[in-house]
Amino acid sequence: MRFRFLGGIREVSRERLLSMTKVDHRSTENFLAFGEDSETIIATAIVACDASTERAEVAISVRAEHKHMGVAWEMLRHVARFAKASGAKSLESLESRANHEAIELEREQGFVAVPYADDPTLILIRKDLRQG
Repeated sequence: MRFRFLGGIREVSRERLLSMTKVDHRSTENFLAFGEDSETIIATAIVACDASTERAEVAISVRAEHKHMGVAWEMLRHVARFAKASGAKSLESLESRANHEAIELEREQGFVAVPYADDPTLILIRKDLRQG
């Protein structure tokens, strides 16, 4: 919860969840990864493009018991391909500086960390999708 919402909240309101998961299949898309039983959701990745669709933002969440199994890696690769195919020139993720695992994963996939001016506890991770 801390890394997802970048703060210390215990519970997310229904209204906030609805606004965060609203998908229009044009500028916003959500991807789900299912477990071996084909019923249990083990991860989610949402990508949202700005009005020009040139810049996209990604957020990924993986169930604790499925971390370190390559799920986040594949979700990020899939979202990057989707964003590029949708016309986005860059893909970004706002991370807590304490979320070392996510930052390392993104760096391994070609993302670059840049300072986030509004909050020194956060870092903006960005990938230029026009390259490679």
